[in-house]
Order: sequence, then structure tokens, then C-alpha cells
Amino acid sequence: MPLVTTIIPAYNGASRYLGQAIQSVLAQTCHDLELIVVDDASTDETARVVLRYPQARYVRRATNGGQAAARNDGARLATGVFLAFLDQDDLWKPTFLEETIPILQRHANAAVVHCDGYQVNEAGEILEYDGAMKHTRSITQMLRGGHDVATSGSLFRKASFDAVGGYDDQLFLWEDIDLAIRLFQQYEILHHPHPLYYHRLYAHNASRDIPSERALIGRRRFMEKHSASCKPLTPEAQALNLDWAQYFGDLGKSHLKMGQIRDARLAFWRAVQYHPLNHKAILRLLRSYLPRIRTTQAPSPHSTP
Repeated sequence: MPLVTTIIPAYNGASRYLGQAIQSVLAQTCHDLELIVVDDASTDETARVVLRYPQARYVRRATNGGQAAARNDGARLATGVFLAFLDQDDLWKPTFLEETIPILQRHANAAVVHCDGYQVNEAGEILEYDGAMKHTRSITQMLRGGHDVATSGSLFRKASFDAVGGYDDQLFLWEDIDLAIRLFQQYEILHHPHPLYYHRLYAHNASRDIPSERALIGRRRFMEKHSASCKPLTPEAQALNLDWAQYFGDLGKSHLKMGQIRDARLAFWRAVQYHPLNHKAILRLLRSYLPRIRTTQAPSPHSTP
């Protein structure tokens, strides 16, 4: 039985740095591990990439279920005492396991230890230091005590992971935050203030400032799921209201993008209800009542009537 099982969920990873992620696992100074790569029904050469490494166990899902489902599949197959999940485009420093395993071994009531990391660009160049303790008024931070338990920067005790049911594979977003909240409610979470992983960021354009429908559905499910933990008149309830205001503001922008003015107006009104001093939502609500200006091309002087 290995001490730790490392799991990489992969989807079309042939061009998404999967080989580098596998190599960073195999380069660990701790060798008492097994590596499972769960292929989430890729349509590219992901299998060929994984099969280059005989140390890796390759498992393919019949249908695409998302990262949470793929991680859960890997966890069910795992035989290690500890679990470590690495996203296919992220990397570990060679001492990631060597430094985190002893911490969990010394703290029997701890479910997870998480560390700091670096944000890097597509070329692997460091953009910024990413500290793993973030005390903000966001409900996602308050419900987990400020612990930003990044998936690729965390080591989990398998027994604790299994006890809370693993990842919620019905969440399209924030499934890692949801897991951390449920673990924080029952166990101790430990922070190791060393940068031991690299999280890759991709260039994006302005259109991504409007969340996708799938992301909006995931955010709503997440907040509905954890609203019971936010008792009225508490800081958590106030933070939840701010997050609901942000959600409805983004929902309104999404409706506007699709030309659904009435639905956008209702969403902006809900945002103002949750946060009456939300000036952006107020302005968007007012603008939704203004007549839309339609532009037409002037006829050519040579055109015939």
C-alpha cells in the first residue's frame, strides 16, 4: 500500500501541459506513491501522453463529467493513506509531498494541509506569489476560515475526504471551495506557508468578464447549498448578501448580452435588493429602462428607391 495516491484529472491534455504535470509527480523526492490519471472522455491524444509513463495508471471515463467527477473516480481507486490532486496544467515542486506528508502525520485530527504557490503564465514564468490564507468578506473565504485550499496545493487525508463524500460533482464551479468548507466544519485544516506548486493562468479576453451560463448555475447552486450556514444578522449573512448581489449583477450582464432586457432588469433589481449601495447594479438597472438606440446604415446616394 503506497503512502500517498496522486490523482490527475485530464481532459484533452495532449496540448494542455499534461506531460509536464505527470513529470512533476514522478520527480517527487517522496517515492512512496501511486499515480492515477483519470481521462475525462478526452477527444485528443491524452491516452497516448499518459501511456508514455509506465509508472502512471491510466483510467478513462466513458462520458465527460467534469473535474470533480474525475477526481472522485481517482479517489475511489486510490489505495494510499493520503490523496493529492494535481490539475493537468499545474506543477509541483519536487519537495511538495516530502514537506506536506509529515505535517498530516503529526496532526491526527487534520483533514488537509495546504501550501502557498505561484501563479505562472502559459510559458511557466512566475507572475505573482499566491499566499494561501485570504481573509476577505467573501462568503467563500469566511466559511473556510480564510483557508484557500487550492486543489493543486493540498494534501488530503483519504479517510476524511471519504467521510465528507469527496467532491460534489454536481457543482460546475467552486467544487474545491465546497469541499474545503465541509472539511473545515468537521476537521482541522493546516496551512504550510511554503510555495510548493505552480498554478497556470491563461490569457483571456474581455468577453470572459461575463460568466458562462454553466458558471452562473454553479455559483447559484453553491450559495443555495451553504446559505443555511449563514445565520441572520451575522457577518456570514452579510457576506452572503454581497455575493448574491454579485451573482445577480453578473446574471443581468449575461441576459443583456443575449438581448433579454426584461430578464436583465429583474436580475439587476435583485442585485440592488441584496446590496442597496451597489452603484454599478443601480446604474445598470436604470440603463435597462433607456430606449435602445438602433443604428442603420444611410442609403447610398447611388441606390435606387
